[in-house]
Amino acid sequence: MSECNASSLEPQDSSSLRPKAREALKAARAVFLEAGYDGATMDAIARAGALSKATLYAHFPGKAALFEELIRVECRAVNAGLYRPAPESAFVSKELHKVATNYRRIFAHREGLDIFRILIPVAPRFPRLAQVFYDEGPGAAIRQIAAYLGALSDTGRLRIPDGELAAHQFLALVTEDIKLSGALGFPSPSSGAADRLIETGIAMFLDFYKAEPKP
Repeated sequence: MSECNASSLEPQDSSSLRPKAREALKAARAVFLEAGYDGATMDAIARAGALSKATLYAHFPGKAALFEELIRVECRAVNAGLYRPAPESAFVSKELHKVATNYRRIFAHREGLDIFRILIPVAPRFPRLAQVFYDEGPGAAIRQIAAYLGALSDTGRLRIPDGELAAHQFLALVTEDIKLSGALGFPSPSSGAADRLIETGIAMFLDFYKAEPKP
């Protein structure tokens, strides 16, 4: 079996797990990447991690539970690296540019999409796994951006009646070109093209949600 990148499983996001559970997750990641969800087995994961089946089952009752925990750890690792904009900053457009650039890296860096690619073929059969992925991954990022936009609205700097909707709209404006190409493994757009898309997207967003001038 080929060795797979397990950098997303560093202690920052799995420190609450016991050492053997962390070893099991690293082994599971390698097996899932090579065999897919349906092709992976608990036997193969135990062998890859040099763990006994008894030890593996002591931490995870089955493959679905193991994959669910892997989703949580991977998504939290990705979200931990996202830029947290500062509502008190005087430069909203610069803060949004940092958010957009940082978020686009998820799609540009292939390993950030590994779990997504494994999940997509089986998501209709395992809605719980799909929901965990959304809640811990994209959903968490949306909530973070929505909180920032809500703070800007609360202070009158923008007029945003629905922060979550606005967060979805913002990410659509600044990442639409790279989502599909990243998922398919195509080359990322040039930095110049990316900057133009981000800057025009932010300008459109801020113009739409600009605060009404005071009388």
